[in-house]
Amino acid sequence: MDEVRSFGGQHFYPRKFLHPRRRSGRLDARFNLLRLGALTIGDVRYGAEVTLGYEHPDAYQVGVPVAGRLEARQGGRPIVGEGCRAPLFRVGEEVVIGRWGADCRQLGVKINRVALEQQLTSLLDAPVETPILFAAGLDIAAGLGRSWAAMIRLVAAEFGNDTGLLREPLIVRQLQDSLTMGLLLAIDHPRREALTRRTAAYRPQPVRRAVDAIQASPESPFTLAELAAAAGVGVRALQAGFQRYLGCTPMAYLRHVRLARVHDELRAADPRRTTVTEIAYRWGFAHLGRFAAAYRSRYGASPRETLQQW
Repeated sequence: MDEVRSFGGQHFYPRKFLHPRRRSGRLDARFNLLRLGALTIGDVRYGAEVTLGYEHPDAYQVGVPVAGRLEARQGGRPIVGEGCRAPLFRVGEEVVIGRWGADCRQLGVKINRVALEQQLTSLLDAPVETPILFAAGLDIAAGLGRSWAAMIRLVAAEFGNDTGLLREPLIVRQLQDSLTMGLLLAIDHPRREALTRRTAAYRPQPVRRAVDAIQASPESPFTLAELAAAAGVGVRALQAGFQRYLGCTPMAYLRHVRLARVHDELRAADPRRTTVTEIAYRWGFAHLGRFAAAYRSRYGASPRETLQQW
């Protein structure tokens, strides 16, 4: 039992508890794991009926059912994994799997939080609220859900192949992008509608003019009134346009672009010749504490850590 708890906690979530539901306490647990960039894919079975819990998951996790059934709760939501219903667990909310059946076997997909949230931010070209409030499960019987689950099964078929294509970094990067984008398109969440339409084509001219002004000179000390003037509309009309077509305020979009420019410059800069403070000021961040917090929230590391990776 201790071995199983330790192994599962190391590669997926730290186990708050793991108990057999029968008195014998005997397990026939089997794990087969593959790391794919920001994803960990595991073929998981306990070989006995168990109950287990995770306190504060720090990554998103989806299960593609192979056999059997699991029943869980997270944040008051019932979650079931069996057949064509793939369970999905969010970040930060306690999970209790009340019953993992003796014959239950799942392809568990753990996705790094920062990687998935950055993927959504990049696809929308706008800041997003985090954590992503996914639905409790994914229908894998048809449509995008079925295609996404098929991709997971294809990857899982490569377990143990030490000479296959999944040992090639270029293939791994492409697959990571395909799997994270595919999940964001397949499962319900508050920003899915924006992903399933060509967002740029829906932006009216005032929004486009404001976006162009920000992209051309994000370091400029724009005020909301100045952006509205550049767009040729009033402040309230511009705010409404940004909320409708980009899902954020004009000033939040400006911070999003500035953070991206800082990130690019930090990755390219020589730490012997520049500092985080110089780069932050250059891109319009006057309050370094708030800047550092926003940067870590988006990129999962401090600005200094990014600079030191040079």
